[in-house]
Amino acid sequence: MRNKEDKKIGKLIVKIACGKNSALDELFYKTKEQMYFVAYRYLRDKSKISDVLNDSYFKIYRASASYKPSQSARNWMYTIVKNTALTYTRTDISRDESELTDVSACSSDFVDDCIEDLSLKAALSSLDTESRTIIVMKFWGGYTFAEIADEMKLPLTTLYGRYKSALKVIEKYIKEGNV
Repeated sequence: MRNKEDKKIGKLIVKIACGKNSALDELFYKTKEQMYFVAYRYLRDKSKISDVLNDSYFKIYRASASYKPSQSARNWMYTIVKNTALTYTRTDISRDESELTDVSACSSDFVDDCIEDLSLKAALSSLDTESRTIIVMKFWGGYTFAEIADEMKLPLTTLYGRYKSALKVIEKYIKEGNV
């Protein structure tokens, strides 16, 4: 079941589809931070994020009529932002193909970082959506526990318990060598 915040976002998208332009402003202010982190995840370049977000919200505006209220509004938006960011990365590749395929140029630290990223991604995928959201907001979003609890409409003690449980699941997943 979708949470209340996701339903509010979905209602804003429907209002946009109905021609209420003020709903786009409200949607932007309600979701801009979350979408920033989605774009940053794919770009890793802060100088391009504003362009990606501008294009993404324009695409959200244009595609609002295709949004189905039965689906998660955040996931729908995440997909648009992700695809826009990926388009930017594809069009921005200026390296020579030989440079990209030359593995000897990769430092061992770079390779280790890539392996760690893949391991962490696999471990995070073993979590339920709520636990994964808590971990991502805390570590990559820089949110405090109080901010996360407020955003997710959870009591602080419940949130902290779920955070600790999620960390244990990740630790167990990695120790068992599932990665």
